[in-house]
Amino acid sequence: MAVKNKKFLFGLKVDRQLDGDKMNREFLDKVIAEGGEGAAIASCMQCGTCSGGCTNIDRMDMSPRTLVLMVQRGEWEKVIKSNSLWLCTSCYTCTSRCPRGVRPSDVIEAVKAIAIRQGIENDSTRFNQIFVELVQKRGILFEPELMQKYGGLQAMLEQAELGIKLALKGKMSPFPAKVKEPQKFSEALKKAGKK
Repeated sequence: MAVKNKKFLFGLKVDRQLDGDKMNREFLDKVIAEGGEGAAIASCMQCGTCSGGCTNIDRMDMSPRTLVLMVQRGEWEKVIKSNSLWLCTSCYTCTSRCPRGVRPSDVIEAVKAIAIRQGIENDSTRFNQIFVELVQKRGILFEPELMQKYGGLQAMLEQAELGIKLALKGKMSPFPAKVKEPQKFSEALKKAGKK
């Protein structure tokens, strides 16, 4: 009796997605070059384990599983318009739970970097730019300054009650802190800028 060759899920070719579509290598290679080297994007079997563990899934318009699929397909417009890029907290739960070693958090970070470099602008990228500028300036974030630069005086007034409570509990200083070793911090910034 002849045994038919069965198609086993884990035996799929790495250049094909689970649904049989060819992967878009051009886009995939861009994401890999941006920092997704170890992300194993082509290994994703769309099991959904990453999405099942995502702590922000209820706010996202695209789950980590779907986002990886869209990257595989090269559907840049769908990926770039997704709020999931900007809502990911980089907690790495999705990455730690993946049975195939796919790193959705790294994929998201790589796609965000490409999007920012291509000039996408939204509230999240603006917040990120202000955040980075302030950390580069002081070495330590001073939350009231971030609030003022991002949301203006009105945002500061809206959050004043919370700010006072945090300051009274010692969770936030009403005055800017200073980096203990500014020279080391400058050296670390220069190193980070080279990567």
